Amino acid sequence: MRALFLRSLIAAVLIGPAIGFAGEFASMHNVTKYDPPLSEAEFHRMGNVAMNEVEATLRAREIKLTRWEWLKDSIRYSDFWKHVAATGIVPGSGVFLGCIWVGWMERSRAQRLNRHPDA
Repeated sequence: MRALFLRSLIAAVLIGPAIGFAGEFASMHNVTKYDPPLSEAEFHRMGNVAMNEVEATLRAREIKLTRWEWLKDSIRYSDFWKHVAATGIVPGSGVFLGCIWVGWMERSRAQRLNRHPDA
């Protein structure tokens, strides 16, 4: 039983984050980056400006990125990896539970066959 648990845990740790990473990559559409980025002072100042002016300012700095450019730019930040890990928890749990269930079913099937070889 310990071996089943460890194999299931390894599969969950490897496959869960991979599913989270793939999901994160697939969900990115129309990624925008602002160059130069907004400073905190500019952000607070824009709270007192009309929305048309804010949109014009942001549009002037806007740079559209492809998925690959976004990935290349984001991969070096720890927040990206934290988000990938967080989105990999649910798929990883599903993989772990699925592996445990399949292993348990196979073990019970093997025990049944050993008790009743003619079945």
